Amino acid sequence: MGKSHGKVREEARRLYLTGEMSTNAEIAARVGVKPHTVGKWRRDELWDDLRVKIDLRAAEMFVEKIATDRVTLNVRHYRLWDLLLARLGDGLKNQKVTDIRELERVASILERSQKGQRLAKGLSVSGESEEVIRAQSEAEIRRLIDTFVDSVREFVSDEETRDRIRKHILEALPDETNAGTGQPGDAVGL
Repeated sequence: MGKSHGKVREEARRLYLTGEMSTNAEIAARVGVKPHTVGKWRRDELWDDLRVKIDLRAAEMFVEKIATDRVTLNVRHYRLWDLLLARLGDGLKNQKVTDIRELERVASILERSQKGQRLAKGLSVSGESEEVIRAQSEAEIRRLIDTFVDSVREFVSDEETRDRIRKHILEALPDETNAGTGQPGDAVGL
């Protein structure tokens, strides 16, 4: 009977860890034991911790798959735009284009292909790099913080209240080096 008890326990664990069932009562009804028995197994074997680890790994694998798919798709798009430009170049070599409408059409194709290549490389369509976009974002965040600090200085006259606000802000801000315009460890001047 001990062997069948082990199989019941394994089935209960499988039902919980796969997410097929989540309550002790549901699992107990399915495997034919009492809910408190399932609860004891769950505590003794740390099923909740195992399920969190399984869910975390599944999420990590999903993110990895999305990133891999995105890179693959971007490589395909870049090659497609490159092929389009090569064929356009070959076509222009073989014929003389004198019609302005035809030149406008060619210019439009070139513009779209350049935008497509930039997007495929992970760059913005406007030509900004990721570093420039991040720097602009950090500057905007710093500007908002400076505006807040100035407002507190102007409208909060109680020094103790300003000190509490300053301490709370410093605790809430992530500890990043060279973030914004100040240096790490600079006090927020409230």
